[in-house]
Amino acid sequence: MAKQPLLAVEELEIAIRQKEQLLPLIRKLSFQIAKGEIFGLVGESGCGKTMTCLSILNLLPVGIMRTGGQIRLGDTSLDSLTSAQWRELRGDRIGLIMQNPMSAFDAIRTIGDHFIETLLSHGKTDTREARTIAIEYMAKVGLPEPGLLLRQYPFELSGGMLQRVIIAIALAQQPDLIIADEPTTALDATSQVQILDLLAGVRREFGTSILLISHDLGVIARLADEVAVMQAGQFVEQAAVQELFAHPRHPYTQALLNARNSISLARKRRSANVSNTTAS
Repeated sequence: MAKQPLLAVEELEIAIRQKEQLLPLIRKLSFQIAKGEIFGLVGESGCGKTMTCLSILNLLPVGIMRTGGQIRLGDTSLDSLTSAQWRELRGDRIGLIMQNPMSAFDAIRTIGDHFIETLLSHGKTDTREARTIAIEYMAKVGLPEPGLLLRQYPFELSGGMLQRVIIAIALAQQPDLIIADEPTTALDATSQVQILDLLAGVRREFGTSILLISHDLGVIARLADEVAVMQAGQFVEQAAVQELFAHPRHPYTQALLNARNSISLARKRRSANVSNTTAS
């Protein structure tokens, strides 16, 4: 008997309402994520990656709606939950790491306010214990002096530190699944590597499944086990990550890989020219 996947998305369809018409955005997407697996979703900006993850969380913007398909988390159907059930599930069983850590926080509330409120909202702890948990998980993600950081405001932290706070908040609920939507966007190269290593460590330590959304093939190659390539609201190719990078079949996948290789070559040439100029 086949093992039940942690997340199963079947024939997902999403549309946007314009006047009296529903225009399709996502067409019949199907994929599964096993427990402890990192599933990569890659494609150019605007192809529907974020809409796919928002549909899993039932957080689609006004005017955009699911028009078909089924979504299951373990043995729980996510197709007909009440508002109260969704509030209980988000954060508790599914965590979200958003694209831009600089805009994910309320600037006039401290890091501790954000962290502790999130823990209290699920009714599993009191304020004192929530503070202890916050300090514990901020330390787990490598943040220095977490007790001090809890008293600071978002503008006092760097983008990389804020992204670590977001990851710590997600981990503190010990979710089954984390959706990481462009988790390295707007971060410098050093912070990007640190965040990717942190996500890999999360999977190893907690056995957490991760849906990793990115337009960066390097990020996907570094972390994912399975990868789906998305173009204009559809999957054009899906395979194990080693297979896809070694033997891309679809012309769009090949074009993405060629574009990345061209950029890398151009950067190497620029570096070589700069070195030669400096030497002269």
